[in-house]
Amino acid sequence: MVRILAAALAAGVVAGQTTTAPSAAANKWTMTTINSVQARVVSDAATWDATNKKFGLVLKQNTNTFEEKYRAAMDTVNTASVEGALFYVQTEGINKADSVNCMRKTNMSYVWFLSVTIVQPTFAIAEYADNSGVVPEYGKFLAMDNGMCTPLDAKGTLSPECMTISGLNYNKNVGPFVGGESRKAHQYAAYADNYWFSYPNSCYTRKFEQKDDACRKKQPGGLCPLGTKPDGVTCTYSFDILGYIRIDDLVGITSMKNSQTGQNYRDRVDFCKDSKVEYDFATKTSDLTFWDKPLDEEANTNRTTEMLKLYNSLIKEGKGDYAHMKPLPSAEELAKTNPPCWKNSPVCAKAPNGCRRKLTAQICEVCSSPAADCKKPTASDVVPPALTKAVEPPLPTDAAGKTTVPRNPTGAGGAGGAATPGAASSASSVALTASAAVVMAALLR
Repeated sequence: MVRILAAALAAGVVAGQTTTAPSAAANKWTMTTINSVQARVVSDAATWDATNKKFGLVLKQNTNTFEEKYRAAMDTVNTASVEGALFYVQTEGINKADSVNCMRKTNMSYVWFLSVTIVQPTFAIAEYADNSGVVPEYGKFLAMDNGMCTPLDAKGTLSPECMTISGLNYNKNVGPFVGGESRKAHQYAAYADNYWFSYPNSCYTRKFEQKDDACRKKQPGGLCPLGTKPDGVTCTYSFDILGYIRIDDLVGITSMKNSQTGQNYRDRVDFCKDSKVEYDFATKTSDLTFWDKPLDEEANTNRTTEMLKLYNSLIKEGKGDYAHMKPLPSAEELAKTNPPCWKNSPVCAKAPNGCRRKLTAQICEVCSSPAADCKKPTASDVVPPALTKAVEPPLPTDAAGKTTVPRNPTGAGGAGGAATPGAASSASSVALTASAAVVMAALLR
């Protein structure tokens, strides 16, 4: 995906203005906390911190303290259901045509497993309450790359939904919602139970290395400070890295001998330089057996099973970082800690057959027929009320009353102001004045 920062906003394009959406009293209801286990495909191993007894992520810059390392691990990123984690690797990482310097695309090397706690902004529940294209309890999935919303074009234009995270460029302020959607059909894979999620954090219009405190303040995100649980107002998600596996170990590369040295391959690059191919979709060939039958749903399910077997065996051995890793809870164990779907989802509250929670991701699925695990509210249960949606602030006008700026200008990443206290209940959009127009460097990945 193209990764480009917003181009310069023309002087005078956006006039300073502050507007407020419906007051906090308009929505007294708040979402009940949910817990979900998900996976993230990354290029680096998580880093154990002995003092804090947690994993974080060390980057080339801006990760000096553990608080910064913790933030870096979920700083505007996408995740997947554990059952669908390898879908991303298979469809975008292993193909010979996509290999860069013998690495997988974006140097995919590890799969992390995370326990995530979520409380959505109330405006987000209101905004997506009747949207059948999103997972109940979630907002729209937003693609994210290198710590920012993925631009729609080479000019750096961001999607309207990305703008609503904190109300940029006079868009409504829905709040930093977690997005979720189902992903199934693909020319290179067929995975059941494959869901993708998006987690917007602060300064979501810039790449990791270009974020600064000023931008983070202007564009607040959803990640809670270390040690804080989400409430849907001050923050929307927290997490704990349970552990990780190395993809090269999983697919069998590091168990094979290098024909030139007689030693086991160190990694995928070593394997590739020995003229070996992980998978070539053009010829449907591979020097591994792990990726056999890529379009077979059962074979793909078995790949996930093998991934979890590897993780559990490494935890049992307890060597190195694996001594600090935690086993993944079962879907049944997680369901006992989570509320019934109807408590948070207007769709599930009205579903004739109710909804069920499924997978370790604890997805809410609308039931097509009655079943023991399909829960419906009783007459005495309190379901989500009709919720007030966030509203778009008026655009600035000239003396004649003509609108002077577009709401979503092409190439504008936006520099919207910080949300007012209680971002889940009120929305504030503070735009740039002409004298404060921000110029951002446009960089291709």
